Amino acid sequence: DLVFIRCQPDVRDGQIAAVVVGGEATLKRVYAGDGKITLTAENPAFEPLVFVGPETRRVRVIGLAVAYTHMIS
Repeated sequence: DLVFIRCQPDVRDGQIAAVVVGGEATLKRVYAGDGKITLTAENPAFEPLVFVGPETRRVRVIGLAVAYTHMIS
């Protein structure tokens, strides 16, 4: 799959974004508020990642996922 990312430092709750956590990049739905950031995968087999208080500094939004395409080989 190919994902197109618009570089921006913030996204609205529930939007899919490219984020970096501890040096690794991933695509997740982002929910932020009340001193907490929750990153949720589209695949329900993966538990949400929750960062509270100072841990939120580990999460950096790279940009908003604006489009994607499935590459057929």
